[in-house]
Amino acid sequence: MKKALFILSAASLLLLQACGGGGGDGTPTSSDNTAPPSSTSGDNTGASATPPGSDTGTGGTSATAMTDQGSVSAPFQVGAASHFILVGPASFNSGSLSSSNSQQATDGAMTNLGGNQLSGAYAVQDMAGDASFAIGRWAEGDVTSSTGNTDTLTGADGRAYHYIAYQSLSAFPTGALHCEGGDFTTPTYTGGGSNAALTGVTSGAAVDIAFSGNSGALSGAMTVTANGETAAINLPNQLTSPAGMAFTSVSASGPSTGVQLADAGNGAYALIVQFATVTPSGARYIGVGRLSCTSSQ
Repeated sequence: MKKALFILSAASLLLLQACGGGGGDGTPTSSDNTAPPSSTSGDNTGASATPPGSDTGTGGTSATAMTDQGSVSAPFQVGAASHFILVGPASFNSGSLSSSNSQQATDGAMTNLGGNQLSGAYAVQDMAGDASFAIGRWAEGDVTSSTGNTDTLTGADGRAYHYIAYQSLSAFPTGALHCEGGDFTTPTYTGGGSNAALTGVTSGAAVDIAFSGNSGALSGAMTVTANGETAAINLPNQLTSPAGMAFTSVSASGPSTGVQLADAGNGAYALIVQFATVTPSGARYIGVGRLSCTSSQ
């Protein structure tokens, strides 16, 4: 069913050049200069059998549900500092948002991010947001990349694209921040392992940031639990640019994490997180999240 849409306003288009991985299976691949190396592409061919179960994630729904789920308190306000992240089964995309390359449905679902479009009979889950951010998971529908490649999500196998739109910073704050709470999408399975669930649960998310000069030292932990196994979401050691992401070292089918501090409005901050993590048995899960930050001075 088509949904009523409204076009978001923006100051200017700052779409950056592609440098992300993936694309061998027709999934979106474009990304800007905040993206990790191309080796961050996922691998959804690692399991020879359909995973038997589906845990309930932080979004509160199964990956096989066929309806939109969640809500926003206000539409995301696109401006000159607006950016997005879109993480798929075998791709990573990020870039700037403008009125010409973003779209949000009246229920809060983002259906166009940087020219990557969700269409058809779609379902967007784990939705949350306000004027400063929008988060969700494309669980069903046709995904067309900004370069014209297509990928169809059936809603039955757990494959999904995780997105977050946010406002970037021009400068770091001083002192220290403690970040926890917030919103995460339900982690979804991309491959590997011998007995994996389609979805997992993100928990234990708490991060401290101590700023000094032009960097911020990170410490903290968060985990993903799926089918009785727990995997850590490892953090990079430092934030080095207020306008860009910091990444851990990555491999093509292994774990990776990217974090960036964002403007939450009214002098508040939020920590943006995108991750891929691998359980002890080798199952790989992806997701995105946003932690609310408060001063810990």
